[in-house]
Amino acid sequence: MTGGLLVGVDLGTTGAKAVVVDPGDGKTVSRGYRAYPSDTTHADRHEQDPADWWSASAGALRDALAEVPSGAVRGVGLSGHTHAVALFDAADRPVRPAMTWADRRAAAEVARLRQHGDLFRERCGNPVVEAFTAPKLAWLAAHEPDALRRAARLVQPKDAVRHHLTGEWHTDVSDAAATLLFDVRRNGWDPELWALCAADTRLAPPVVSGTTVVGEVRAEAARLTGLPAGTPVVAGGCDVACAALGGGAVAPGRVYVNAGTAAQVLTPLPDLRAGDYFVFARAGEPGFLAMVSVYAAGLAIGWCEEHLLGGAAGEPPGRADRLAAGTEPGARGLTFVPHLVGTSTPTHDPRVRAALLGAAPMHGTGDVARAALEGVAYACAAAVDHLARAAGGDVTEVRVGGGVARSPIWRESLAAVLDAPVRRLSQDATPRAAVALAGAGTGVWPDVAAASAALDDTEPVTVPDGHLAAYREAAERYTVAADAMLALARSGAGGRWSERSDAAGERGEPGVAP
Repeated sequence: MTGGLLVGVDLGTTGAKAVVVDPGDGKTVSRGYRAYPSDTTHADRHEQDPADWWSASAGALRDALAEVPSGAVRGVGLSGHTHAVALFDAADRPVRPAMTWADRRAAAEVARLRQHGDLFRERCGNPVVEAFTAPKLAWLAAHEPDALRRAARLVQPKDAVRHHLTGEWHTDVSDAAATLLFDVRRNGWDPELWALCAADTRLAPPVVSGTTVVGEVRAEAARLTGLPAGTPVVAGGCDVACAALGGGAVAPGRVYVNAGTAAQVLTPLPDLRAGDYFVFARAGEPGFLAMVSVYAAGLAIGWCEEHLLGGAAGEPPGRADRLAAGTEPGARGLTFVPHLVGTSTPTHDPRVRAALLGAAPMHGTGDVARAALEGVAYACAAAVDHLARAAGGDVTEVRVGGGVARSPIWRESLAAVLDAPVRRLSQDATPRAAVALAGAGTGVWPDVAAASAALDDTEPVTVPDGHLAAYREAAERYTVAADAMLALARSGAGGRWSERSDAAGERGEPGVAP
């Protein structure tokens, strides 16, 4: 092979991204993106057609490779949304549409499996919630047993795409560990956990490291994607683990905040320990990650833009930033609590709601906009602090990415209240992590830590000295306001607005939001 470019494919919840990266300087050469649909036509259903995963990925690859010289690709890596149930028969055909992490029909199965909660925590490091694979597998066993009888294997979304590329079936450790069917201590599928879901390990695919080359691009896949036939393809990783890798959370004390619709906060664990967080296996290397969430990050800012700030349909994003730019740090005493859909760590209370507090006649839309951006930043800072305490380590550096991180006011607000330097990613973390896995697997770099360092595109976030005191005072007000909203929800005085099921509070747990 004569070329040296690396390709990463990220199969997100709503679409497929492809990036081409030059490992010599770490720069992205080209990108492609194709969206695909989900079936949400019935309550709590969230299903996707695996054929759409492949057509979107192939299209994104064609777009990204359109101007790339033939033969210039050295390796391909993949990432994908996790916790799914994608069943294929012996002829490699989907048995039924895939249930994604967002499917919430398995409430009864969750309740039953939680009777064995200590077993799941001991072997998987996690509690039983609807998002994981195991409850959905149990739901299928109860409601569609014929689908399980016809199935030959259960895989994750990126594995189905990789099968189209190579003809081989595998999964990687990070995706296997995110199913609640895999003993992370013994590093193998657990027959007892499968049996609790009324299934068995005959459906389980072989598990390899995310940097393992598991096949080469076949001629037909080459024709459909533009990838050179014979290009090595590595196993890849789940989106959560890849977000951490691409975000640079590869060393103790380093935290990555992926702030999209929701925000996920990730850091390496010094050792495997269950706690007040979710546990994920790291991508392409041994070890584990701890993750907590802020359910409404971009969701809360977007809600304010639409309902409080006079946003119009089709308006470009960033209205809150444009309005807030003319106001002072601290929003002149206005405080926004962003918990539109309840709280995650450390309170885990679905009854808590958002609030705008301290309004006076002097406040205008600019103050509301700034309060919204700052409130989301302070919620993320609280999550960082909680994760550091729960995971048992000091924070040495925080990195931020995702759509919300494009906001300079949000970045400045967060950096002002954290006692560690903050750096911003210039590009999407997850597809570049797929590139890192491809490079480590094909010998471009010795391991994923070296790959992460080579692909580091971060820049420091600075805070003017004159703004620090105002931000920190506002953060103190936020803490008081958030505690008050929690107390109000738990008092029962919130009335009908707080009457939601506990399951609503688990939206966004534990997968990475689009």
